[in-house]
Amino acid sequence: MSRPSDAPADAAGPREDPPDAKRAYHDALAALVEALRQLADTPFAGEFKVPKPGARRGWQQRLSALAWRRVPLLRQQRAFNTAVVDALARFARQITPYVDSRDRELSAAIVRLADDAAGARRELAEREAAARHELAENETAARHELAENETAARQELAGTFSEALGGAVDEMLKHWESMAAREQRRQARVDEIGEAAAAWRQVTGALRQELERLRAQPAPPAAAVGGASAHDPGTQLAAPRDSYKYVGFEDRFRGAGVDIRARYADYADQFEGAADVLDAGCGRGEFLEILRDRGIGAAGVDVNPQMVAECRERGLQVTEGDLLSHLASLPDGALGGLFAAQVVEHLEPAYLLRFIDTAFLKLRPGSRIVLETINVASWSAFFQSYVRDITHVRPLHPETLAYLVGAGGFRNVAINYRSPIPPEHLLARAPEPADQEDERLSMLAAAFNRNVDELNRLLFADQDYAVVAERG
Repeated sequence: MSRPSDAPADAAGPREDPPDAKRAYHDALAALVEALRQLADTPFAGEFKVPKPGARRGWQQRLSALAWRRVPLLRQQRAFNTAVVDALARFARQITPYVDSRDRELSAAIVRLADDAAGARRELAEREAAARHELAENETAARHELAENETAARQELAGTFSEALGGAVDEMLKHWESMAAREQRRQARVDEIGEAAAAWRQVTGALRQELERLRAQPAPPAAAVGGASAHDPGTQLAAPRDSYKYVGFEDRFRGAGVDIRARYADYADQFEGAADVLDAGCGRGEFLEILRDRGIGAAGVDVNPQMVAECRERGLQVTEGDLLSHLASLPDGALGGLFAAQVVEHLEPAYLLRFIDTAFLKLRPGSRIVLETINVASWSAFFQSYVRDITHVRPLHPETLAYLVGAGGFRNVAINYRSPIPPEHLLARAPEPADQEDERLSMLAAAFNRNVDELNRLLFADQDYAVVAERG
């Protein structure tokens, strides 16, 4: 390539380069120098070796010398080549109008080279973008796979931990059940020892009282020793040596005193405003305590000396003796009410009739009598409660006792059933069919439920009842 000023002269002789051509040439050269200067500041300097000055001639020598002075060694030849090609392309475009055809071909080649370089850069950018996209997809897939593996590992670890924890819990539950069984056996043994100790204390107390009584009384005639009243309902367990046994029996099977008071509390309503109420067969005195707390004057009588002693220790007014004999000793009309709970089933029929007749005489007109006993019409009550107590003499059906009280002269006789069985302990009824159109299934369910209701009435009726009446 030659400078514009070196272009051949026409027929008229040599011509001067136009001022615009010189200025364009110098501007292009200045642009090339500036591009090379910018290349010197790139981070890719160091790997490309610029040829030393003198290796080439003409403008190439000047370009090489300028590059040798201005550009340090490049680190990336590709970046350097690209910059050089861009500078040459700009230079070629500026001087193209002022060079000959050969120079123009060279300039065109440089321009094509620059275009190819730009295309290569675009292709490289596209490939780099594709590579980054692929890398991002691979990274996302790898993260997804890592997350799945982590989730699977956590689930496996959780399952292993759950199995181990379940096994540990099972072992712990077995251990607790074993401990609970041992504790129940230990508590049963403690209760047994406590009952034995209480029975022993009652035995010693009974023997002490009997010894004191025998010392205070003169010796009876020989013929009278061992005699007992034929009508005494408590003969079997009235002797001091046996009375403690029935106290222990009531403590175990009848229930604690607090339970008895809760069960008898509503009976006090029958004697509201009354006075001189007699609790016949008062036992441990639970109902007497209820009446005392309600401000109702009352006294008790019981044949068992141990129970009488226990009542007196709690400040209750109780007489030891036979029920009928105690009633007979009272003036007619002396009582404002009479209460007997779980007593009449201990009496012989003749004794019971005399007891009802005497009670009628001793009660004031308008006063009430309440007789509670086991409901033997309920099979569960009969086989669970009645037959358990060996001192029970005769089962009394509710209608039978109500008839005897009415026949004794009392009026307004009523039967109040008490102590119902909890619903969860009853026989379950069959559910009604969902499809009412199935008439046979509905009839079968209805028949089954009628039988269940009848069995519940017979087997699981109320456990107790009370006959309540007034003295006319």
